[in-house]
Amino acid sequence: MDDFNLEKLAKEIVVERFKGISDAPAGAGLVARQIISKAVSGTQARQDPRHSVAAVCRGLMKGMLILEMDLPRTAVAILGQMDAVAQATNQDPAELMTWALEGIAPVAALAGRPTRDAVEEAVEAGFMGAGSVFARSCETAGD
Repeated sequence: MDDFNLEKLAKEIVVERFKGISDAPAGAGLVARQIISKAVSGTQARQDPRHSVAAVCRGLMKGMLILEMDLPRTAVAILGQMDAVAQATNQDPAELMTWALEGIAPVAALAGRPTRDAVEEAVEAGFMGAGSVFARSCETAGD
């Protein structure tokens, strides 16, 4: 449930800004920090922060999928911004990571098993223990 259409906004920003940009995954991570920080602060009275975070991450990943960019690097770049988001929004960093993974998982799964596996490996390599959280999120992505 994305009452504020954050998923669409994030996807459109990525498609518009990062087409043909070589380091788009890093840029997507920075955009994640900006949008999520503002979204959580601005919408939490009407929308659960979990939904805002997942929607933004899903939109970012969809945009990167459309542009045929590196989804594993994008996932790691997004997750790498969650500490900064936690500080800006007074949220638990572990919860933010879980919510971000919930948004990343359905797009990685949609991209196919090899991409899903590559995202899981990259997430685990960058954030020990997060690979299993990602795998669980992929299993429940359709629920």
